Amino acid sequence: MREIHRFRELLLGAMASGGLVVLVLGLAGAAIVGAGALGRINRVTDAIERIVNVDLSERLPHGGTAGDLDRLIHVVNRMLDDIERLMHEVKGVTDEIAHDLRTPLTRLLAGLERARRRAQSVEEYGGAVEEAIAETRGILATFGALLRIAEVEAGARRAGFTTLDLNTVAADVTDFYEPLAERKGISLVLEGDGAPAEIAGDPSLLFEAISNLVDNAIKFTPAGGHVILRILDGSDRLGFEVCDTGPGIPETERNAVLQRFHRAERSRHTPGSGLGLSLVAAVARLHGLHLAIEDAEPGCRVTLRRDEVPAISLRPEPSASPVLC
Repeated sequence: MREIHRFRELLLGAMASGGLVVLVLGLAGAAIVGAGALGRINRVTDAIERIVNVDLSERLPHGGTAGDLDRLIHVVNRMLDDIERLMHEVKGVTDEIAHDLRTPLTRLLAGLERARRRAQSVEEYGGAVEEAIAETRGILATFGALLRIAEVEAGARRAGFTTLDLNTVAADVTDFYEPLAERKGISLVLEGDGAPAEIAGDPSLLFEAISNLVDNAIKFTPAGGHVILRILDGSDRLGFEVCDTGPGIPETERNAVLQRFHRAERSRHTPGSGLGLSLVAAVARLHGLHLAIEDAEPGCRVTLRRDEVPAISLRPEPSASPVLC
């Protein structure tokens, strides 16, 4: 019994000593891990402070692991990327608005000042007033286009979607622009086999998008040229395309023309605000259509179709043969 009691005492002492060692090691490990986590949290907090106060390009530091905190930091950094991009876009649009509105406002002010100095009859004052009214309407049209693009991009018009036939919308656009095309000596043709091309969408927005494309095609196509509005009613390519025999859009500018207020060099002296294709791109995204700008050889082809490709892609597709449109 003496040996048994002694063994019991040794076992209890060993268990107590081992438990004490484990407790100390556990507390030390917890302190180390806690200090590391607290350090990371402090670094993340400092980075957030810098983002809020100084630099939006700053990103939260991550440890390169697959832990929960790193996954959260990765998502937050992606969100910061989007915020920075949107802020740059807002700044760019603000700068472009200031730049593009400075010219008409300068013309408006110069016209009024010239009328005040030189006008001596009611007719001269009336002419100055008419010029001022025209400039003011142009400025209001620019702001109206900006507000319309913002409304479309916000998706507010999706609630009013209804089933419509693209043939009907395209026919209305063709009827509307035929007189303008005839005055310029341009052939405007609507092509389609008459089969139903039904799509869920906003009729007025689709009419406006097609009208913008047809208007641009007529504007830049020389006399004697051709503009074709074609309905795509295949099961895998539902949509429409507009082809012309104008100068086309260089491949290097096909992304830029979708930005607000961007105008190609050859169109600098042509009336317009540079917002038409931006509105077309916004309508395409709202309706889930793929927008493609391609060479028509000669001319330009702009296609809006619903298929399995991403919502916006400007990569040109090679044409099988250099046939018009």
